[in-house]
Amino acid sequence: MPRVTVVMAVYNAAPFLREAIASVLSQTWRDFELIVVDDASTDGSSAVVESCDDPRIRIIRHQTNVGAALSRNDALAEARGDLIAIMDADDVSNPTRLQRQVEFLDAHPAVGLVGCGVYDNVDASGTVLYTSFLPEDNETIQRALMQRWCFLHSSILFRRSLYQAAGGYRTAFEPAEDHDFVLRVVEHAQTRNLDEPLVTYRLNHSGLTVNGHQYVDELRSIAIQLARRRRADEPENLEAEMPRILALKQKRKSARGLTGVIQQWRDSLYAASRYYGFGCRELCAGQLGRARRCYVQSLRTNRMFVKSWIGWTFSLLPFIAVRARFLFRSSMQQHNDPGWSRPFAEKESSRLTTVANGSAAR
Repeated sequence: MPRVTVVMAVYNAAPFLREAIASVLSQTWRDFELIVVDDASTDGSSAVVESCDDPRIRIIRHQTNVGAALSRNDALAEARGDLIAIMDADDVSNPTRLQRQVEFLDAHPAVGLVGCGVYDNVDASGTVLYTSFLPEDNETIQRALMQRWCFLHSSILFRRSLYQAAGGYRTAFEPAEDHDFVLRVVEHAQTRNLDEPLVTYRLNHSGLTVNGHQYVDELRSIAIQLARRRRADEPENLEAEMPRILALKQKRKSARGLTGVIQQWRDSLYAASRYYGFGCRELCAGQLGRARRCYVQSLRTNRMFVKSWIGWTFSLLPFIAVRARFLFRSSMQQHNDPGWSRPFAEKESSRLTTVANGSAAR
């Protein structure tokens, strides 16, 4: 039996899939199996998987597209390893990822789930846009999860016993099913993010988790609300929330005409703002090349986002940019994203601790 099962759900990821699979097969930790679930891809992903000739690969094929949640659940049901690693079809794992995470869990029995606390965000060509930092210790992560997402999902590795205790991914929360799943897992064990760049995350500027922010955030808020009930030893009562969840999904699915145009416009503004915030972060850090690439991504999503034009112009003028960084500092600090900057992560950790202490005092 392999010690680790790597789970990879695939849907139309052909341009990046070979690199993602290769990054798993080249791990320094050799005792693993890779279960690839082809969720009825139509872009040649199936052929890419078939061409990867390695006995450690097991393939599950769907005749119809069922989504990432059910695809991962199918793989989890077939997993033979006592440790489960999640891997996305367009990301890249560092060669030592599995080894470092397995060794950490073996050395820390109380920890049940581990991710990576630092990772590069790259564009379609693999060029680094910016580097994200996440909270690392269990207490900060547990508090943060009740407010916001603070993991790189494709970097997590957890004990299979926790999946069995918490249950699998729930389709109701897709595309925020990762947050709901991890909230349930960490109720049974401690968690950590290692201060190492174990996975490279590929940003899709047109992806739902980038553009559909309001929709994703509303689903996250319901998942957090249920987690609060569970942590208060109350029934979560998912059934009572299903009408609200279904209404959100129907609203997103049925947006047409002027309503659809307005929704797309708001989504593009949010995505442009995110990339602008990343650019401000890198500009303040003196990484003008990265800042420029972030501003370009911002303008790709919404060419009328004037702030990014200004930021892009400053990034071309090193002498002026260094002296004008204070103009972009407020945008960097106000930026809200799962991938925090190091200074923001430290500040947020301090704030969460203060809030928790204040609550305990009351």
